[in-house]
Amino acid sequence: MSQPQGIDVAYPQGSNYNWRQWRGKISFGMCKATEGLTITDPAFVSNWNAMWELNRLMPRFAYHFFHASDDPAHQAERFVATVKPHGLLPGDNLVLDVEATDSSGSNDGVAPSVVAERARTFLTTLDGLVPNHRVLLYTNPGFAETGACAGMGWWGLWVADYGVSAPAVPKPWSHWTFWQYTDSPLDEDRFNGTEADLLSYTGMPKSR
Repeated sequence: MSQPQGIDVAYPQGSNYNWRQWRGKISFGMCKATEGLTITDPAFVSNWNAMWELNRLMPRFAYHFFHASDDPAHQAERFVATVKPHGLLPGDNLVLDVEATDSSGSNDGVAPSVVAERARTFLTTLDGLVPNHRVLLYTNPGFAETGACAGMGWWGLWVADYGVSAPAVPKPWSHWTFWQYTDSPLDEDRFNGTEADLLSYTGMPKSR
């Protein structure tokens, strides 16, 4: 399959989202785990386990919603501490969601260059905590173009860009890895490659 399909969910989709309806229709899934230093998504455990039950060889992604006003290293540590007790297996992956938190387009009112610096600290810390797992960065072109994602080209891009035939790829990236192409009625995504590419990229073993 070219550009395998996936979905991503969080608590707003319900405390017990029905992943079973997607059996045979998706090749990966993502759910929210944490936000800042104080929020844990109430549906995280349910969603994480439901993906496992849907298909044990389907790559799972957990994401953390970044707040630039909170200590980035502590956010990364809390993210991993939340996910690990519920199984962080080969083929599982972690994503940092960096986007605006207010109507002004900023993240916590922090200058874009500082957001970028702190997000890089988060990502570097996360790499050190989970060295055998893929780490990616989720954002949208408008936010990235402010400079708030500077220096993050090392990490794969999960870009949100709706209503277009192909996503814009903001600097510092030269290509997209995952594309969230719609948020209505649900966040739906594509991987930039084949099914085999997806399994290789996420380090999915032949059995788990």
